[in-house]
Amino acid sequence: MSKRSDELGFPLYMTSCALIAAIGGFNVGWHISVPNMPQTTIMSCEDIDLDKDYGALPPCLPMSSFTWGYTVGAYALGGLAGSFSTMYMNVWLPRRINIMISCAWFIFGGILSACAVNIGMYAVGRALVGFGAGMAGSSIAIYISEVSTKKSRGALGSVFEFFLNLGILLTQVCGRYMKAVPVWRFLWGIPSILAAINLALMFFYCVESPRRLCADGKIEEARHALQRLRGDADISDEFENLLAARQREKDSNVKKMNIIDVITLKDRHVSWMVFVVVVIQAYNQVGGIGPLSVYAVGFLQSVLHDVELAQNVSLANATGKLVATFICVIWLHKVGRKMFMMLSTMGMTISCIFIVIGAVLGEGLGPLVICGAILFTFTYALGCGTIPWIIAPELVPLSALAPGSALGCVSNWLFNFLINTLWPQQSANLGSYSFTVFAAINFIGFLFCFFW
Repeated sequence: MSKRSDELGFPLYMTSCALIAAIGGFNVGWHISVPNMPQTTIMSCEDIDLDKDYGALPPCLPMSSFTWGYTVGAYALGGLAGSFSTMYMNVWLPRRINIMISCAWFIFGGILSACAVNIGMYAVGRALVGFGAGMAGSSIAIYISEVSTKKSRGALGSVFEFFLNLGILLTQVCGRYMKAVPVWRFLWGIPSILAAINLALMFFYCVESPRRLCADGKIEEARHALQRLRGDADISDEFENLLAARQREKDSNVKKMNIIDVITLKDRHVSWMVFVVVVIQAYNQVGGIGPLSVYAVGFLQSVLHDVELAQNVSLANATGKLVATFICVIWLHKVGRKMFMMLSTMGMTISCIFIVIGAVLGEGLGPLVICGAILFTFTYALGCGTIPWIIAPELVPLSALAPGSALGCVSNWLFNFLINTLWPQQSANLGSYSFTVFAAINFIGFLFCFFW
């Protein structure tokens, strides 16, 4: 007798579909961190012989630190637009198609930045990959949640963030050895190749979400997709539950909510759940992870006065995030989302205090800054880096999932843009006290999670 599908853990085909979809997280992480290592080469033309002929593509793109901040922010601005678009795209199109469209944006944007001949072309490329990242963040989370079994949903939902941190780590490693002219351009080409592979695998290998197919009235296609996802298990009970849930939605005459319905509190419970999603998504960025990822080397060098040490700490940060994400994936079901968020926000608060004390008191306390930086990224990945990507499908009903998930991602990318664009000015004005702002923000986040 076949095992019931709702008792399964990690069927092979289902797990492979979730992992393939989550490859988009690798591209999101890669493009977040890729400007970090080659920053001085690109914007300052450091160690470049400008009299040498480098061919059709210029060896660097000279710009001020503030202009560089805006090119970094272009990625987040694209992400903001991309995540907002999913409010409609996830209604009009199936999840799998939206993931493939996001791959196309990664391909085109990456190629444009890799071949940039001026600042404008480079910034537009950054905005296009950001648009793809915004689409991916919402669509991938929903797809993985809908194809996963109940037992695997939390762990597989966390894989997106695991791949994101893997992308950040590998950009730090590759960037250290590929920051010279003209090799730095390949740092923007590599993810385009990966995105093309991801698109092909999604098209030829992965099935559409059975839940979405049921919602579209494609019952037999949904049955076939669910059977493939569950292998040789008996899907009769799970499929009947899927159909029953769909029928209950029809019988209750519950209409799909739009953004206006959510904002105007048409259903107060749903609006509150969406608000929680928006706040949790905001803490993926607002707590200060940008300065310790996108600007990590520059910031740490200004505090530690050692370029190589700053690069090593940046690599340690990326490694720590990967390890912490893995811990979260393994223990998420036992520890719980709320507890991990509380541990994360409190750990980041303490870390910010360490960084400020070490930076203000100066030489001799460099190890405290290093400890604070590593602890910050580690505790960030335990909660704020992982939970936001899985929370929307778990809290928001299907009738409001598209606008709820999109609003959460808009919140994420809006603060990504604001923090990463304003950080150069914040650092210039506050100097060693810059992280006091993030200490206060993270403590407020801890209080929100405690009373949530």
